[in-house]
Amino acid sequence: MILFLLAACNGDFSSFIPTVAFDRLEVDALDFDRIDTHFVFQVDNPNPVGAPLDRFSYAFALQGVELLSGDDPDGLELVADGQSEMALPVSLDFVGVYEAITATRGLDYVDFGLDGSFGFDTDLGPINVIYDEDGSFPAPRIPKFKLGKLRFTDITASDVNFGLDVGVNNDHGSTIDLRDLDFRLGFAGVEVGGGQVEEFGSVNGATEETLTIPFGIDYVDAIDAITAAATGEKLRVDLDATLNVDTPFGTLPLHVDETGDVDVVQ
Repeated sequence: MILFLLAACNGDFSSFIPTVAFDRLEVDALDFDRIDTHFVFQVDNPNPVGAPLDRFSYAFALQGVELLSGDDPDGLELVADGQSEMALPVSLDFVGVYEAITATRGLDYVDFGLDGSFGFDTDLGPINVIYDEDGSFPAPRIPKFKLGKLRFTDITASDVNFGLDVGVNNDHGSTIDLRDLDFRLGFAGVEVGGGQVEEFGSVNGATEETLTIPFGIDYVDAIDAITAAATGEKLRVDLDATLNVDTPFGTLPLHVDETGDVDVVQ
């Protein structure tokens, strides 16, 4: 670039070096399994001619644990006398992330670090502009479900009504609300029906609460559960359900598939 060479002849070319500033984090897609984001930078080129970006390196970490790194200039051409917007895509599988980082219970967001350099090849040689940014990154965690006791709530000549206790463990710092529960239940390997619960319940941040699924079935279909209750044996219960979870990041859909040997109590 002739411009850099002329500046160097005057002994100072610092005012001609492009500058880099982190602008924002954009979340493109988010669920309990994965997040797709863009880290958006503003690159300011003070020169009256365009300048190509020849190198771009990055290292991304959560809670001090490096998860991603690379070198991707993506063919960005800086405009003359102005700002160019550059977006670095980052996608994460949350299962792998939370195996790598610890001590996140009770946090809705975790700390991120992003550092690297933008590189420009000039007539004076390569010039690298270093950046080092940090901030907060969304951290949705799947609520953990555990089957509890199966309770007889009402028995008539033809029907049996139950309440299935379910422990729900919330790792977030904020309360989550569970609603629009659509479920199917099986007793001792036999499907006995299903139902819907519009408002399932709430679980405070960093706590575990017991919520109850109300459920009624025909007396004949419930005979295995009644027999188990009479003999004091545990009953194998299968729960397959979908629901919506209101989180700090919006409403996220969730599928639950749990099986357990539970106590049957009256």
